[in-house]
Amino acid sequence: MNARALGAAVAGIAFVTMALAACSPGSPSPPPSRPPAPAASVNTPPPDQRGPEVTVEGTVAWRTEHVGCAEMVTTTGQRLRITGQMATDRERAVFGGAAPSEQVRITGYAFLPLNSATPCGAGLPFVAEKVEPVHQ
Repeated sequence: MNARALGAAVAGIAFVTMALAACSPGSPSPPPSRPPAPAASVNTPPPDQRGPEVTVEGTVAWRTEHVGCAEMVTTTGQRLRITGQMATDRERAVFGGAAPSEQVRITGYAFLPLNSATPCGAGLPFVAEKVEPVHQ
């Protein structure tokens, strides 16, 4: 085989290799993300400091005796006072006909303000950042 024919053969092999590489699938796509597993409990952070982000699951009452006092009992029995814009939006939805309580998974964080006097009663204040219904 002469040099010209050998060069053409090498170029042809390189072209076929590149074409096959371009057409073959890349690494498999990752599986769909799963929601984080619910935490066993929410720890009380130091006063006036945000606790770590956690996900909890349980039954929440969006509308209670006091406006703005949503309450949750987690699957482990811990009582939380659900606060933040998500809680406010859910409470308003109850006035529009939504269910006053439901099973949910909430991602957020505990926050214990220095002046934590409230008419809402017991329960660790928990700022809801994401609320998802739990279908059983």
